[in-house]
Amino acid sequence: MTSAWVRRAISLVIVACACAFVLLASRPAHAFPWMIREGYTGCNTCHADPSGAGILTAYGRGMEEVVLRTPYKKDADPGKLGNFAWSVDLPEQLLLQTDFRNLFLTLVPSGGTTQFQDVVMQLDQSAQLKIGRFRMNGSIGYSPPSTADGNFTFTGGGLGATLTDAPGVDGALIARQYWLGVDIGKDEEFLLRAGRMNVPFGIRTIEHPFLVRQVTRTDIDKGQEHGVSLAYTGEKVRGEIMAIAGNFAIRPDDFRERGGSGFVEWMPSTKVAIGASAMITHADQARTDYDISLAAAPIWRHAYAVHARISPVKPLVILAEFDALLNSQLVAGVSENHGGVVGLLQADLQVYQGIHVLAAGEFYNGHVGETSTYNTTTATAWLGAWWFFAPHLDFRIDGVYSSGSAPGLPPSNQGTSLLAQIHGYL
Repeated sequence: MTSAWVRRAISLVIVACACAFVLLASRPAHAFPWMIREGYTGCNTCHADPSGAGILTAYGRGMEEVVLRTPYKKDADPGKLGNFAWSVDLPEQLLLQTDFRNLFLTLVPSGGTTQFQDVVMQLDQSAQLKIGRFRMNGSIGYSPPSTADGNFTFTGGGLGATLTDAPGVDGALIARQYWLGVDIGKDEEFLLRAGRMNVPFGIRTIEHPFLVRQVTRTDIDKGQEHGVSLAYTGEKVRGEIMAIAGNFAIRPDDFRERGGSGFVEWMPSTKVAIGASAMITHADQARTDYDISLAAAPIWRHAYAVHARISPVKPLVILAEFDALLNSQLVAGVSENHGGVVGLLQADLQVYQGIHVLAAGEFYNGHVGETSTYNTTTATAWLGAWWFFAPHLDFRIDGVYSSGSAPGLPPSNQGTSLLAQIHGYL
């Protein structure tokens, strides 16, 4: 059984979610670039997805040139550099974006042999067509086949979004998102969507290996689900709720999770955002390959979270998230409940426009208060640097130490790793 303090934490977060959703009568907003350090708290102005991530709007492309990347001339006019392919003026109704992201990983497992991996993390083409209030949005990509030569492995990412069979051997077509939507409200402050989408939960972050994203299965690399969602963007409050129909890329159907998820975020000032999330899903059979502590039986999976995004001074942004977890199963007529916690604290310091230093700490325990084989605590420390050095191009390097593993991450992740990645988009 879960400990009393975990149950109290879950109850408090449920109450917080309920109270926050009552506040959704806030008046509509008109401009929300995503960088909270610049005094903007929302995501829908820069991204087609109102909860953030994915294809950029024309305004978002302009913001990347003006605010995000390193300027080499004072007060330089970015001109058309932010446009698609650096110069193309697209029709107002059409958004296009081509992404390439490559990762080279050096992994030194605890007590093991050094391993090298070259991962094509992203090779996607995204598009959105908006006609009046109606939208069609989607992406298509490719993940190359896996090859291995000694301690070196070449592979592709995002296989949880595959459209093809035997993706690790033959390569795969990837479709992370595809949905139809309609903007609702006088100022189009609501967006109703149906299709495959990112799950609304916690902090929407590009660091998909973070424990808070892997354990809750809410990362933007492969954790998308099919369903229907309703998003709202207001001046002081934004949020999204989603009815989850399952990830149709997972086979057989027994492993697909169905239920609901949602988050709400309150912005008391332009430098502070505080949020709460809740998710409950059910599957006819738990994925024991994903979490070896689970039994091959039906499962109810709960996650409840609180998070904050704070910029105390302009160069510094602090992100924090704390999640209470509960896995509930009926095994041979006996109820088994396992409570856990996972948390993240990250600091992003912009030392000069376009140059960032990042540090993060994480912890995870999926069996709080239990004396079992799986009662282990995982701690992870990140230290990295990120440079947006040219139009549509950025480079990042991270050092990561992990004291253990967690659901969604292989045991080989335990140890020290060095990650170098480059990202470009048209």
